[in-house]
Amino acid sequence: MPFGPEYVVFRVGDKIFCCLALVLGNVVQLKWNPDEFDAVIDGYPYVRQAWHWHKRHMIQFDLAEAPIPDDVAKELIDRAYAYVRDRLPRKVRAQLR
Repeated sequence: MPFGPEYVVFRVGDKIFCCLALVLGNVVQLKWNPDEFDAVIDGYPYVRQAWHWHKRHMIQFDLAEAPIPDDVAKELIDRAYAYVRDRLPRKVRAQLR
């Protein structure tokens, strides 16, 4: 684990798209398209910039802090996965299928 046992990291093609920051509670941190950063921050009151990641490239939400609907959490995680997957080299993407 790159950040220690307090973090659970999910990758696609060896790139991080999701990190569960257990040290912070039930915090989900997601890789995000910087072009969509303001829209997701403005659109969901419980989503913020991830505090220790690259500005505008990571968002976070705390599952214990706000009642986040399961479908919204799944949508955000799916979008983070798709963003990272789509930026992988074509050869790596082909191996994912």
